[in-house]
Amino acid sequence: MLERLVDTGQTVKRGEPLMRLDPVDLGLQSQAQQQAVAAAVARARQTADDEARNRDLVVAGAISASAYDRIKSLADTAKAELSAAQAQASVARNATGYAVLLADADGVVVDTLVEPGQVVSAGQPVVRLAKAGPREAIVHLPETLRPTMGDRAEARLYGDGARVIPARLRLLSDAADPLTRTFEARYVLEGSNISAPLGSTVSLDIAVGKAGRQSLAIPIAALHDPGRGPGVWVIAGTPAKVTWRAVQLLGVSDDSANVSGGLEAGEQVVALGTHLLHDGEEVLVQQGGITAAAR
Repeated sequence: MLERLVDTGQTVKRGEPLMRLDPVDLGLQSQAQQQAVAAAVARARQTADDEARNRDLVVAGAISASAYDRIKSLADTAKAELSAAQAQASVARNATGYAVLLADADGVVVDTLVEPGQVVSAGQPVVRLAKAGPREAIVHLPETLRPTMGDRAEARLYGDGARVIPARLRLLSDAADPLTRTFEARYVLEGSNISAPLGSTVSLDIAVGKAGRQSLAIPIAALHDPGRGPGVWVIAGTPAKVTWRAVQLLGVSDDSANVSGGLEAGEQVVALGTHLLHDGEEVLVQQGGITAAAR
């Protein structure tokens, strides 16, 4: 790497030079291929002349047909070798143009992976470029929340919660993260937030279900899906026992979930360890423990 022309965070235009490689080796390789073409041209010309002379001799019976066939085969081989040499020379000539790496689109440099003086190989990434266009927010959704493509959401930039930015679901992964068991989703930020800085922290309010449906907010960890739909463990009675209540998920935020159906405001629900409980199991309720009230 001879020279780095951009820095991380810099905005670039399509065709703008990003990095410059040492052109000496590329130029020498191109010259070598040109010399190989010249040698192949000479061989092809000589074998073609030999084939033309011996064609008349075989007609006159001065040489055998098998001898002529060998000469013609050499001419055909030389012609093919010339075509191959010309193709390799064209590749080497194009490679000399790669000594200057150009941006393939408008965008922002998000990372530079090499420094001047470093030896790089063909195909090695040297710079990462985020193409200009609508920004996307990446979130990880629980198994109980599976919006459909094109669903809408409300986004807010960290530190600017008063401004609501419309967002649209573009991608939802079908493979869960092996550690968190969540699914990556990508929301396109629309409207005035198209120029949001890369790497910004964004919170999303994802609405699922019919508008106007009465909802209750519960800790997101209280929501559990054992395979038959989402629900919560409600604590009631004396002694305190847990009862399974199925709910409908309406939306999620950073630390809470909005649900409806099967739950009344003020009821206590288990907020941690929901996967360890069984219906009717007796529990001990402690102040500041693992319970929370729906609101």
